[in-house]
Amino acid sequence: MTTPLAAAPGRARTLPLARLARAELHRLVSPRPVRWFLYALAPLLLLYAAAAFAGHHTDVSAAWGAAEEAHRRYVEEAARRPVGTWEELSPRSFFDDPRYQMAKASFVDLRAVCTGLSIIALVLGLFSGGRDWSTRVMLTLTAAEPRRLRLFAVRGLLVAAVVVAMTLLAVALLLPLLLVVAQFRGTSAGTDGHYWWVVSVIAVRGALFVGLMALIGYGLGMLARSQVTALGIALVYLVAGERLVKDYAPGLVEYHLSGITFAVFDERLLMASDRTTCVGDIACAAMREGTTATQAFLGLMLHLVPVVSAAAWRFLRQDIS
Repeated sequence: MTTPLAAAPGRARTLPLARLARAELHRLVSPRPVRWFLYALAPLLLLYAAAAFAGHHTDVSAAWGAAEEAHRRYVEEAARRPVGTWEELSPRSFFDDPRYQMAKASFVDLRAVCTGLSIIALVLGLFSGGRDWSTRVMLTLTAAEPRRLRLFAVRGLLVAAVVVAMTLLAVALLLPLLLVVAQFRGTSAGTDGHYWWVVSVIAVRGALFVGLMALIGYGLGMLARSQVTALGIALVYLVAGERLVKDYAPGLVEYHLSGITFAVFDERLLMASDRTTCVGDIACAAMREGTTATQAFLGLMLHLVPVVSAAAWRFLRQDIS
């Protein structure tokens, strides 16, 4: 009698792909800190919108009064300085519009929220890739799923998919809250069809960026086989890497993660708005060079591909102990 292939001696049984994906998804979201963050996402966005609501008002006349007073003090101070050592300014230079301007401020808020989510995604990727090594759970996982490449890919893609969905959900929750802020504490002028198209593009860019950051973290965790080591590598790069790039490779400064982040969430190339104002050396370098989102994502791939490739090679070729 012929022995079925699945039960033949020496042949390892493999899990169905759907069952493997469900099991790994459960393992990914079951840790308590991950579930707490997912539960807290909506309240955190509500608090963010509440802070924006509290930080703006519609008393424009009072803001103009404050601007005129600041201008008066500036003129009095300038009168005591030698001629040619100060610049003649108008009260408008001191005016700070207290209203929440949806057409401008929402992009800043999207950048802030998605940047925060990218950091969370990086940590989640590190956690997912590195946590099963010290406990030797990886031995059990590779015994249950001997096709290592499939196991490696499923785990990484699930991390990316979860954070992409989380980012799109966050944007979908945040924008209505910001509209409420604009309705009561600002203005929604300029939020036409083109604006909403640009917002959609930025949201998709942000979700893709967050997903790729999760993959970088996952690759680091699988490569280092330790959460602590991988986290240390990430922190050193994020903290010290920017300074090293600025000092020794200034021509590549806009392709450091800070410059890439700025370019991904920069709406000014799409909105045809003022591109002269920027904050930070790397952001200004990206602005001067006119770094597009395509260039930014290509730069991000230069960070991602070597890490994930090295992690996959080590996972496939080296023994698991």
